[in-house]
Amino acid sequence: MPKNNKLNGYIRNGKALIFLRHLPQIRNPGMKVRFNFILILLVLWLFQGCKSISGDMVSVHGTFTNLPKTWLYIYQVLPESQPLIDSVSTDASGNFSIAFPVKKAGFYILRRNAENEITLIIAPGEDITLTGNGNLLRSTYAVKGSKDSKLYCEYNKFTATNLTSVDSLSRIFAESQANPDFIHIKKQLDSTYLEIFDNQKEKVISFVNSHPNSLTSLLVISSNFGPNPLLSEQSNPELFLKLDSALFQVYPENSLVNTFHLRMLDFKAKMADAREHDKILKPEMPAPEISLPNAAGKEIKLSSTHGKLTLVYFWSSWNALCRQTNMNLASIYTTYHDRGFEIFAVSIDSDADLWKKSYLLDKAYWIQVNDLKGLESDYCKTYAVKTIPMLILVGKDGNIIARDPVFGDLTGLIKKNL
Repeated sequence: MPKNNKLNGYIRNGKALIFLRHLPQIRNPGMKVRFNFILILLVLWLFQGCKSISGDMVSVHGTFTNLPKTWLYIYQVLPESQPLIDSVSTDASGNFSIAFPVKKAGFYILRRNAENEITLIIAPGEDITLTGNGNLLRSTYAVKGSKDSKLYCEYNKFTATNLTSVDSLSRIFAESQANPDFIHIKKQLDSTYLEIFDNQKEKVISFVNSHPNSLTSLLVISSNFGPNPLLSEQSNPELFLKLDSALFQVYPENSLVNTFHLRMLDFKAKMADAREHDKILKPEMPAPEISLPNAAGKEIKLSSTHGKLTLVYFWSSWNALCRQTNMNLASIYTTYHDRGFEIFAVSIDSDADLWKKSYLLDKAYWIQVNDLKGLESDYCKTYAVKTIPMLILVGKDGNIIARDPVFGDLTGLIKKNL
């Protein structure tokens, strides 16, 4: 309630009756009835306002051992910022208590420092109790009074157990490097790590499927295992889209849910685009025509290579992997060109001079054409070029053989189709 409102002040301090006793006496009966009616409405409104505001208040309290007289800070987690909401100091025994308004369920961080912080998923009106070792908050904290925060705490404990197992593997790895059987030991360690990693992935999938309406699932599905991401929309599209649909219905105004929803809309659009491109870029379909100028300004068409096994190759001089691919392709080109193999390289450099110098430096002496529009090129859109280098092997008949094959498989594909 507004701090400057005297009526609210009286009610907050339990002085509503004293305030009413000091109202001026009204002797006119008609006026008195009207005044009393208005006064009743006013008091009801004030109490309703207090009730509404108290319903939005969240209480966070508890005890952190080994943390006397230390400041704790509460931050709200937003898509692009983490504003400080409030702070509180523990007493000599590590006890603390703080209250602040929360109008909509969301994500918060209780932080001592960068190494000691916990994430809470808080809903309006919750009364949350926290306990734990103040020096090891992330691995020791427990939570009551907040369903989603408790779910996330349980997930973190599961993750901590798996990470402890990985730490054990790392110690064995370090201690075994001088062992004559180190290669065998390393294979066993790698195999065990993959089992732990897969176990963590299965936990994420199971958690999200069990709690699709929980904000906690948004944190879990986006989590890493150490430095490594566990899931992505590309690897688990159905799971991500299921969570997006469920959360957007329950929390349409939550900023992080909205950010996730926009990301999923973009992903669905890309999936639809990829499906359309798959219709025209799948094996045995004719390769779409390309017509671009070479270094001399002469238009060269892809169809001019019909009768030859042709590698369509999208690249750029500013991309280090492309430059390495140029050098790797040089030996393949030298070996198979006289047997009917051609490379049709489409540069997406916006600097034509740099393009020319680069392919000459790399000894990429095959068909070279350039599209100054870069990744905005119509041909990049036609061939669904999202990253470079991009390879498409086209048969002598002009039909696609393989789209974006693994480079290590390229020589075998060339031998097979010459």
